[in-house]
Amino acid sequence: MDIRPIFENDFDKLYSSFKIAFSENEVSFEPSKEDFQYRLNKKLIYSEDISACCWDGDEMTGFILHASNIYQGIPTAYNGGTGVLPGFRNQRTAEGMYEYLIPRIQQKFLARILLEVVENNEKAIALYEKIGFIFKRRFHCYKMLEPFKSTSTFQVEDGDISEVNFSFNDFEPSFIDSSEHLKIGAEKVLVAKDGGVLLGYIVFQPHLGRISQLAVDRLSRQKGVGEALLRGAQGRTSKPLSIMNIPEDEVGFDSFLKRCGFVNQVNQFEMELII
Repeated sequence: MDIRPIFENDFDKLYSSFKIAFSENEVSFEPSKEDFQYRLNKKLIYSEDISACCWDGDEMTGFILHASNIYQGIPTAYNGGTGVLPGFRNQRTAEGMYEYLIPRIQQKFLARILLEVVENNEKAIALYEKIGFIFKRRFHCYKMLEPFKSTSTFQVEDGDISEVNFSFNDFEPSFIDSSEHLKIGAEKVLVAKDGGVLLGYIVFQPHLGRISQLAVDRLSRQKGVGEALLRGAQGRTSKPLSIMNIPEDEVGFDSFLKRCGFVNQVNQFEMELII
């Protein structure tokens, strides 16, 4: 088992291994090469020196992809994907990669590692618990199964991440959709304003239909602002809208999403390893 960092010229092997490793997932995930490259470099914004891959000869048999940022005020590494090829599971591949990576992550003065795992993936949860991860939060993940129809009269316009007032959010999004991470990304922003005053915003990836954040000023809720933002996002994508990792206790946001046609399709656990 040869473990080393992931380099730029490993992309094709990494893409192939990713597709194979995630082919049996509960939620189908088979990105195009272009979408995978976007995910690595624009959404996850992974760091080569704290990510790793495992090799058997010239075959990449496993990988762990990490990004880093300040999250909740803590220097944090985030696991944006762990994969092991089927023929190499139950051989301590993931454990070996973490034994290799944790000292490297510590050298970057990062205090912890966060990840999300589908709640029904008992083998992965057991693996992470064996490594030392503990449960933090339970998230709901939603998808809009039918086109959204809104009667809202609010108009939305293109915006910039610098215009966003992240205090509109009632909850702390997951690492990958957090304010600090969105600031260094390259996602589409739409804003709703009244007389130049920001009422709400939506940050999303048009090529995927994936919403990272949607929030409305507390004094402007129940007036159709959120619906207008969803309508604007829907009009700028050809994919069904989806939104990930909403904390399970956010019952108000859950009701809003379901009223707009979203369905809670899968749940995930947020897990943490203090290092």
